[in-house]
Amino acid sequence: MTTHVFQASTRVSASPDALFLFHENPGNIAKIAPASLRVRSVECAPVAVEGGEFRIRAAQFGLPIDWTGRWERVERPGILVDEGVRSPFSVWRHSHVFEADGGGSVMTDRVEYLLKGGVAGELVSRWVLPLVFRAMFRARHEATRRYFAGG
Repeated sequence: MTTHVFQASTRVSASPDALFLFHENPGNIAKIAPASLRVRSVECAPVAVEGGEFRIRAAQFGLPIDWTGRWERVERPGILVDEGVRSPFSVWRHSHVFEADGGGSVMTDRVEYLLKGGVAGELVSRWVLPLVFRAMFRARHEATRRYFAGG
C-alpha cells in the first residue's frame, strides 16, 4: 500500500518560538480542533521530548478515537514531528514546521498517512481523507491565527 501525503501552510502573526510552545502541548488541540472533532481528554507532558508519548480521547464525526502518539523529532523552535503509535492509521507522521517570515511565521503541517483496513483503507486514504484533511487543517490554521491574534 502507498503512503499518502497531505500538506498545508498558513501565515501566523506569531514567532516560531510561540508556535512551537503552543503546538508542543497536545492539550492545546482542543483550542484549534474543528467542530467535527470533540476532544474528551488529553494525557501529556506540557513539553515535548523525543520519545515522549501523549494520549488523546476524542470523537470525529461521532466515531470514538483513542489515539496514542509519540514525539519522533523535537527541534526547537522549528520542527515537531509526531507519529501515531495507536491510531486508526497504519502510518501516521505529522510534521509541524515553523519558519520565521517577517514579523510572523509560516506554519506548515505535513502528514504522511495510510489508514488501516487494506484495500478499503487505501481507497479512503486516496479519495476521502484529502478532503477531510483539507477542511480539518483549514479550520485548525484559522483557529491558530485567531488564537495568536487574541481572538
